This record gives sequence, C-alpha cells and structure tokens, in this order.
Amino acid sequence: MVVLRRFYTAGVPGPAVLMFEGAVVTFIGVLSAWWLFPDEASLICLFLASISASDSVERVLAWNRKAIIEQGLRPARANARLIGLFTAVFLGSFAAFGTFGLTLPMTNLQHLFGHQLGPGIRPLFPDMDFGSFPELFLHNLYVTFFFFVIALPFRQGGVMLAITWNASVWGVTFAGMARRWSLSGGPSLPFAVARVMTACMPHMAMEGVAYVAAGLAGVFLSRGIERYDVVSPITASIIRSSAGMLVGAVVLVSFAALWESAVARMLVVAVS
Repeated sequence: MVVLRRFYTAGVPGPAVLMFEGAVVTFIGVLSAWWLFPDEASLICLFLASISASDSVERVLAWNRKAIIEQGLRPARANARLIGLFTAVFLGSFAAFGTFGLTLPMTNLQHLFGHQLGPGIRPLFPDMDFGSFPELFLHNLYVTFFFFVIALPFRQGGVMLAITWNASVWGVTFAGMARRWSLSGGPSLPFAVARVMTACMPHMAMEGVAYVAAGLAGVFLSRGIERYDVVSPITASIIRSSAGMLVGAVVLVSFAALWESAVARMLVVAVS
C-alpha cells in the first residue's frame, strides 16, 4: 500500500506491516464496495482489496526474485519466507472480515456477505458436521489447482484473490457462527469465538497456506516462462520450485482434510 511505504525495510514490507495492510485494505474495500455497490459488495470488496495491496505484493515478489537470483538465497528458504509474508496479509484480512462479522447487525451481515455465507441457516457450532475425508480432500484439491491455474494469467492478482476470498469466507463465517451460538444460549461471545477458532483454526491454517503456495507456484511459473528461455537452467530451477510448492500444497490440503474429517468434530464436542 503506497501510504505505508515509510514503514518498509529497504523498500520491502515486513510481516507486521503486511498484516496491518491486509486489515486496512480489507476495511477500505468492504466499506467502499458497500457504499458504491451494496448488492454485490461481497465480491467487489475482494477486487478492491487486491488492487489496493498490489504495490506491496509486487515489491515482495521482486525481493524474492532478487534474493534467489542475485543474492544466492536457496529457493526453498526464500519461498518459505514469501509464503509467510503472504500469510501475514491473510491474517490481517481475516481479522478485518472477522471484525465485520462480529459487529454488524445479523441482517446486514447476511446482505453484505451473502456470497460468503450462502443461502439458508447454518447449524449451530455444537452441531457442526465437517464431512468425510474424500469429499473434503477433493474439494480442497479443486480449490488448490484453481488458484494455481488462475495465478498463471493473473499472477499476484490471482494470489490476492485466493487470500481475500478465503479470509472473507472464514472470517465472516466463524464470527457469525460464534455470534449465533452465543445468542442461542451458548457461552459469552469472546469465549464462543475462542472455542470456534480452537476447533477450526488448525485445518483452516493448513488450507490457507496451501492455497497461497499453489497461487505463488503459478506466479513463479508464469513469470519464469515470460522472462527466461524455456530450456535455460533458470527456467528449470523455477519449474522445480513451482512443482515443489504445488506438491507441498497438495500434501497440506490432504492433511487438512484428514484433520477436518477425523479431529475437528472431536474438538467441537470437546469445547462445546
């Protein structure tokens, strides 16, 4: 975000700045979309937030490329740090969407984030059924490859779409779930939020990191093919890095599906 450049280190935003920026661009995106396009604000806000963060995202990607090619940093180490930086953006955006979910009147919440919440009434938190491993794994695998493919033509825009969409779905859904549970005779709202996050955060974190990694794999592959000769050693290294990140993302979503199907329900029962 251009107005936060004074807080960058050597022209590159750090994790704390990116987390704060993720929250700020989300607040700005939601409020602007709600004002200008109230009926489609749940989708427009994602694009506005992604556009607002484009300067920082480009700087982080440029740092990663320079660190690997010019400074000799191992690709695995540089890419792991890059995933961490994008995860910071996600956490900031998630917190902002969660804040909307906790503070808006329930009728406004459903209208504003209809695409994230979906139609109908969700079950209360103690009655949640996460589904079976095969259906969860196939769904997560589809989302993983979707964000890899969308990042090929749209690059960092595709990655930011993955970040903001998942942050909006999880932030609004978990906050709304905690509120409805608390209003229906459950624990007080702070304890309801803490218990919902305890049950849902482990598989959510694995899925979120996997989706970011898959998107970045698509960005690396797209940029590598554009910048370098197809048969050059640099391109071969980029392909290996992209493939490794994509495989890692698939492994992560498989663990996430296993956890969600086998452990998450037990956590719900334990904290309800």
